[in-house]
Formats: sequence, structure tokens, C-alpha cells
Amino acid sequence: MTEKTVSRSFRISESAFLALEEEAKKHNISLNTLVNQLFLSYANYDRYFQKLGMLKMSKPAFKKILSAAPEKDIIETAREVAQNSARVIILARYGSMSLTGVLDYLRSLADYGNFFEYNETPPSEGKHIITLIHTLGNRFSVYLLAFMKSLFEQIDLVPKLVTTEDSITIEI
Repeated sequence: MTEKTVSRSFRISESAFLALEEEAKKHNISLNTLVNQLFLSYANYDRYFQKLGMLKMSKPAFKKILSAAPEKDIIETAREVAQNSARVIILARYGSMSLTGVLDYLRSLADYGNFFEYNETPPSEGKHIITLIHTLGNRFSVYLLAFMKSLFEQIDLVPKLVTTEDSITIEI
């Protein structure tokens, strides 16, 4: 099903227009598609994260911070983020903590936050398998493992979690 669209006109600075036009050409997409993607990013991700004081950081900088932190601190931080920030965002967007809300939140982290690539297989034989692939190394896998455990505990689920240096697989 295609989402309904609306037509609106906006005034933007010439420099912003030229940058958007250049980016659309680079990615071989229409300017309309690019602008819609930017609006969706704001609507589904940025506005929630801005309210919580989140910042944008390069992956190499984040990876370096993770490598400098003791593993126990990484685990504790992941739990705190899942129980606080993630919970607040899921509640603000969906109204309750649920499997649907958690999975949509993870998709948003992939689509708009670029934390990982989200891959999901169609449910089969009562199993739902999600694989999150990233480029941030083993310490981020440690973070994700603790984060996922805490996130799913909040909806009374205990999925099977398997990590590698560059991925985590979630079996529900």
C-alpha cells in the first residue's frame, strides 16, 4: 500500500536548494524523493532524539570512545540507554512498550541513525529472526547485546541473542 501524499510549496534558501539538488543527482534520485526522505527522517527520528539532547557523531569517533571504555561500563550504559532514552522514544511514538514499537524503533535506528543495517526474515515456524549488521567492532556488539537484553526485558520477552564482531542476531 502506498502512503498518501500531499502537495505543499516551501521557500528555501538558494544554497540549500543547490545542495539538495546536487545530492539528489549524486544518488540518482529525484529532488522530491530526497526531500521526502529528509522529512521522514525528521518526522520519524530527529524530532524525538533532539528532545532528549542527542548528538550526531562520526562512527570512527564513537568506535574510539567504545574502545577506550571498560566493558562493564559499556554494558551498564547500554542498559541505561535502553531503559531511559529508548523507552521514552518508543512511548512517545507508539504510546506503549510493545514488540511492534521495539522493532519499529530498531528500524528507525537503522534507517535514520545509521547505527546498523536492519535485516528481518519473514516469520517462519513461529520464529522471527532479525540481524543487525554494523561496522563498529566488537565493543559495539557488546553494547548492542546489553541494549537488546534490556529493551526486550521491558516487553517481557527473552529472545535468543547471538553476537559476532560485526553483528547481532535476534531470534524471537
